[in-house]
Amino acid sequence: MEILIKRQALLSALAGAKSAHPNEFLCLLIGREEDGNIFIEDTLIPPGIRVFEHSSYYSEWMQPLISGVVGTFHSHPNGEKTPSKADKELFWKKGGINMIAAYPYSLDDVAAYLGGRKMAELKITD
Repeated sequence: MEILIKRQALLSALAGAKSAHPNEFLCLLIGREEDGNIFIEDTLIPPGIRVFEHSSYYSEWMQPLISGVVGTFHSHPNGEKTPSKADKELFWKKGGINMIAAYPYSLDDVAAYLGGRKMAELKITD
């Protein structure tokens, strides 16, 4: 399985992470699964997002009724792009693609995980 993300979608998520720093940032990944691969085309900041230094969250009751949510993206202001224990628990429950961007939030500071179980290769497309 490959995870492909449009450059503009990733840059948008990274801009959100930079803007929220030193707090975490969170957004939803919008895309589709096709032929065993996941294509991420856009991001969406959910309504009612709450960001703090060591966490970020939103109420699923506030999530817009849209199709195509394939996972989440969040930032780690501490510079670590590995999932925390809380991240792993959440990823295990939610499944899908989970991306973490570490400070200073460049294209090289992003890691993707499949349902919290294993790191996945991330390919950036134009």
